[in-house]
This record gives sequence, structure tokens and C-alpha cells, in this order.
Amino acid sequence: MSASTEAIIIEIVFSLGALVAVGGLVALLVAKTKHRALRPAMGVIISGAGLVIIAALLNVLLFKAYDHVRVKKTQYYEITSLTANMNASLASSHARHQPVTPNAKKASKNVTYLIKHTEQSKAAVQLAREAQRELTHRQQPNVALVKHNYRLILDDYFQTIVRPDHVAAQLSNHAYQQATKFHK
Repeated sequence: MSASTEAIIIEIVFSLGALVAVGGLVALLVAKTKHRALRPAMGVIISGAGLVIIAALLNVLLFKAYDHVRVKKTQYYEITSLTANMNASLASSHARHQPVTPNAKKASKNVTYLIKHTEQSKAAVQLAREAQRELTHRQQPNVALVKHNYRLILDDYFQTIVRPDHVAAQLSNHAYQQATKFHK
């Protein structure tokens, strides 16, 4: 099930719970004015509140916000790991005539690993391998090529996990800024 489908289901359960709780409050007021038993109305209120609590817990347990957009927690951790490794792979390459450090090489390998194991497209895997090759095999890597490949990888990644397209573009821009932070 996609993140948006799960989010819609949770919102429906939350709304239904709120509606049941409000209906219970109305029933409570009616029962009080007519001097009837309050216990059935209280049961309805508690049921509605229970649905609201369940929906809120599911929301907290399943989703996390990335740049103010709700994504699944697993996707959130994939995104942050991917951008952190992209940033680390560029860490030693921002200074001219500076060799790529072993940590940066390892981070570029991690980017390729993450792209492969998050089941991204073959084109994204190829772009990650090309960026890794640039950083690990060249004395003076073409940082512009690596950044361009990372940009395409992020665009492809967010197109597969987020809808609509303008939200995917927003998240891709934010992730690219995080990946290239300190490497302008």
C-alpha cells in the first residue's frame, strides 16, 4: 500500500472517530435534557475517542515528515541515509587538487548500495555506479558530473515514492540541497 493510501485511511479513521465522538456528545446532551441514562452516550463518546487515539498512534508510528511532507518512516530513513551519504561522498572533493578520502569513497559506495537495495530503476543504479567510479577511480573527480548524477538519482527516487509531481520536485530539491550542503 502506498504512503498516500495509508494516510487517507488513517485520516478517514480519525474523521470517523471525531464524528462518532461529536455524535456521542450530542446524544449525551439530549439524554441529559430528557433525563435519560447517560451510559450509552458515554460509550459512544469513548468509542469515538478510541478511534481518534488509534488513528493518531498509527500516524505517529507509520509516518514521519520530510520537508513538511508526510512519508513512510522507512522512506524517511532511506532519504536521510541517502542524502547523508551523498554529502559525505562529496566532503573531500570540494577543495581543488585534494584527493578523495577513504570515507568519501566508502560513502559513494553506500550511495550505490542504497540505490540498488531500495529497488530503484536501472538508470538510477547506473548513475550511482558512474558517480562512484568517478569518486573512487579518478585522482581529480569531476564533481559537477557527480552532483548531476545525484540530482537525477534524487529526482527519480522521489518520482517513485511521492505524488503529485510538484511535491516530488519539492522534496527532490530539498534532498539535493541536503546532499550538496557545503559543496557549492
